[in-house]
Amino acid sequence: MRAPVNDSDLEAVELSAATDARGQRAVAALLESWARRSVPGDSVSRARLLVAASEHSAYAGDSRRALRLARRALATGDHVAPDTRCYVVSALLLCGHLREALALVDEVLRDTPADAEVYELLGEELARHHRYDDAARVWTSGLFRCAGDEEATEVLLAAMRRGRGPSRPVDLRDVVDVREAAGVPVQAPALD
Repeated sequence: MRAPVNDSDLEAVELSAATDARGQRAVAALLESWARRSVPGDSVSRARLLVAASEHSAYAGDSRRALRLARRALATGDHVAPDTRCYVVSALLLCGHLREALALVDEVLRDTPADAEVYELLGEELARHHRYDDAARVWTSGLFRCAGDEEATEVLLAAMRRGRGPSRPVDLRDVVDVREAAGVPVQAPALD
């Protein structure tokens, strides 16, 4: 039986990984084995271990394994900050499953998270895969949703500056309903 895993253990294993594909695969396999057999005293959730294993699989170039592990993390029902679904989106994009990734992004946005990290991570993943208009839409939604929070605004504006901008001018009225993004209920117009 292994010793309980805490955040320091997870960090130590991740930092000790060799930067080549073989080393990344080895760390992913270890983390996956820890997630498979939890022990009393573990302070790291199975989902967090699976997300970390997914990320190391992605670094190793094994996108299918990364997706499988990210989906398993989501299936645990545990929360991995900022939102477990963000890691599934990342793996879906790696595998080239664009439609499914965009559908999951839309699902996350419909939940209107108030956490700027969700918008930052999703936007960065989309920009990394050259989906600049989709990234701009996510960041813009985040700016509206987190309006009034100076720190969140700075985080999202910095993400927009780091990412390559949209490939064409964006009309915000087409991208996001401002009232809906701010959490204001939108009523359908009355029919005469």
